Amino acid sequence: MQFHIRALAASLLIHMAAQVSQMTGAMAGEAELARLEQLFRSPDQASILFSKSFLAEVPADQVAQIVKQLTSSLGEPRTIIQDGEDYAVETGTHSIPTKVTLDDDGLIDGLLFEPPVALTASLDETLEKLGGLADTVSYLIETDGVIRHERDAERPLAVGSAFKLGVLKVLTEDIAAGRRRWDDVVTLEATDRSLPSGQLRLYPAASPLTLHTLAAEMIARSDNTATDTLIRVVGADRIAGVLGLDTLLTTRALFQLKADKPLADAYLSGSAKDRATILTQLAERDLPSVTAASTPYTPGLEWMIPVRRLCSLAVELADTDIFAINPGPVRPAPWQRIAFKGGSETGVLNLTAALIGKDGRKHCLSVTLNRNAEIDETVAAGLFARAAAQLATVK
Repeated sequence: MQFHIRALAASLLIHMAAQVSQMTGAMAGEAELARLEQLFRSPDQASILFSKSFLAEVPADQVAQIVKQLTSSLGEPRTIIQDGEDYAVETGTHSIPTKVTLDDDGLIDGLLFEPPVALTASLDETLEKLGGLADTVSYLIETDGVIRHERDAERPLAVGSAFKLGVLKVLTEDIAAGRRRWDDVVTLEATDRSLPSGQLRLYPAASPLTLHTLAAEMIARSDNTATDTLIRVVGADRIAGVLGLDTLLTTRALFQLKADKPLADAYLSGSAKDRATILTQLAERDLPSVTAASTPYTPGLEWMIPVRRLCSLAVELADTDIFAINPGPVRPAPWQRIAFKGGSETGVLNLTAALIGKDGRKHCLSVTLNRNAEIDETVAAGLFARAAAQLATVK
């Protein structure tokens, strides 16, 4: 099932941060819950449940279609419960994490359905379902350094932007050693500019940016231009060493290779010297278009990293505030701290989280899926969230 959650985030959350209701927390919670119940009971009445400003951006019939799609695929809601500051719409098979805000008239002016979470009976069942989503799967679950579950945890697989944990690791080492400061300013160079994700690619050359801003954009928004700037600053060889790689590709270089199959083939078959020569040549080339670089995953043309190494990095970086900006699909209720980084392209998905429970125990959960076709990221994210929730209850 695919609900295009990213598109929903762009369309349905338009007003989420724009207005804050003046109702007290308890009153707002009761009113929000009532509106959600009304919406799922009568989706065709969306026109009277939403604010005019919301409906100007997202028509009522589109909202109704989304709600009907959810109930058609997942079943009718059995209950809607509060989940921290948010809500969970629960059917017989899934829980749908939901964010909602109301305006001062009690009408919905912000709504976001996050990836549905399959209500599997056990962590073993959740991992079994994750394992069925791709041709090649690895995962690792640890608690306080003790392995609970693993599958091919030492096998290097393509992990997409999860490699950026290695960039953050080297940067934090420099900060701790006093070689750099978070407020150090570097200037953006034209050759740092990469393709999406991220907005820094739109900044003019010579824009001044602090290391903190670059690192925050790299982790929270997976900004590729921020990443390549930091690689230039701290050194590709050092990052490669932390990740266990012979050569570290910048995101820009990866996009250039993906857009040029003959050169990519030469890179994959070449010696270390050949690869270095090709990377030097790429530095003189322009960026390809997004379309040209949007080719499916080519085995080996990626950042090939085992989940064991990702978990090690995640645990070491868990206390870094930047790492905790984006919780990913993990629900907050059982945790006092969530640090998340993932990565994806067509045929590649990694989800990695360092989690600290309310009992102080430290956990890591990392899952990598590689496939010679598209991976259902919505289902994978929901199962990852379910695994994290189940991990919180394991003694």
